[in-house]
Amino acid sequence: MRIVVSDYAASPQSGGTFSILEDFYNDVLQNDFENEWIFILAGKYFPTSDNVRIVVRKDLKQSKIKKLFFELGAGSNFINQYNPDVFISLQNIATLGIRSKSKIVYLHQSIPFFQDHRFSFFNKAERKIALYQRLVGKVIKYTISKVKPTTIVQTNWMKKAVIQQTQLPASKIVTVSPRVPVINDDHLYNNQQTAFFYPATAFLYKNHQLILDAIRILNHQGIKKFEVSLTLTKKQLPLANQNVKLLGFIPREQVLKMYENHILIFPSYIESYGLPMLEAAQKADLIFAADIEVTHEVLSGYSNVYYFDYRDPDTLAQLMRKAIEGKISSDLQPIHLTYRNESLLQTIMRIMEKKGVK
Repeated sequence: MRIVVSDYAASPQSGGTFSILEDFYNDVLQNDFENEWIFILAGKYFPTSDNVRIVVRKDLKQSKIKKLFFELGAGSNFINQYNPDVFISLQNIATLGIRSKSKIVYLHQSIPFFQDHRFSFFNKAERKIALYQRLVGKVIKYTISKVKPTTIVQTNWMKKAVIQQTQLPASKIVTVSPRVPVINDDHLYNNQQTAFFYPATAFLYKNHQLILDAIRILNHQGIKKFEVSLTLTKKQLPLANQNVKLLGFIPREQVLKMYENHILIFPSYIESYGLPMLEAAQKADLIFAADIEVTHEVLSGYSNVYYFDYRDPDTLAQLMRKAIEGKISSDLQPIHLTYRNESLLQTIMRIMEKKGVK
C-alpha cells in the first residue's frame, strides 16, 4: 500500500507542529516495513529507508499564495502522480482533488474554531492570529466540508466545534488525545505557596498579559513577596517587575522540576490540548487554569485545579492571594496516567483497517 503524507508547512523552527511530524515520521521509519511511505516536506529533515522517502517542496513553504493554490486544487496533479492508496495531511487542510481510496486529516490547529473573540487585522498584536482565524480558518473549514476526510482531533471540544462549523458528520471524526509522557517518579509538588510558573510561548492567546495585570493588582494590595517564572526572554517581554523572572527557553526536564515547587498558572484561552496541565497534575501540583472547555476536559477528575475567568485578572489575583496566604494547598493526590495513548501511526492504521484499505 502506498501512503502519501503532506506536511511541507512544518520545519525545525515551527515548534509543536514539527514535533508532531518528527514523532510520526520516526514511528513510521522504525515500525512500518510493509507499506510504502512518501512524505512531502519542505526539506530532507530525516533519514530515509527502502520504504520511506521524502519529496522536497521547499517552494510551498516559502509562498503562502502558492500554498493556497496547491491546497485548493493545483497540488492534486502533483500528489496524484504518486497514485496514493491513502493521502494524509498533517497540516489541518484537506487538499482538494486527491484521488485516493482514503483521505485523512490531522486537525491540530484550534484557532479557526475559537469563536469567543473575533481577532482584528487592524490590531497589530492580533493580526497574525486574525489571519489564522479568519482566512486560513475558512480554507480549513471549506476543504474539510468539501472533501469530508476522516479527521483526527485531540479533544471532544474540538470534535463538537468541527461538527458545528463544517459539514463533517460525527462518524467521520476520530478523537484521540496526544501521547502524554508518563512521569514515573515520586517527586511531587511540595506545597510551595509563593512561587508560580507558566511555561508558554509569546503568542497573544497564551495570555501573559492577564498574569501581569494580576501581579499589579496584588502589588497594589501590598502583596509583593512572591515570584512568577515565565519561559520568555527580555525581548519578548520587555518589562521590569520584581515579581517576574524571565527564564527564556528551558528543557523539559527543568520544566518538570519546576512543577515540584511552583504553582502552575495556565491562562491560555486557545488550546487544542494543553500538555503542561497534565504534566503538572502528575506532580500533584496546584493548577490555576483558564475556565474554558478544554481545560475542564483535560483535567477532568483532578482535585487540585482552580479555574478563573481568562478575561478578568481579578479572579486570578484572588487565587494567587489565597495561595500566598496559605488558604489553598494541594492534597498531594496526583493524576495517574497508567497508560500511554496510542500513537498517531497506530490511530491511522486503525482507521485504514476499519475502512478496509490495504
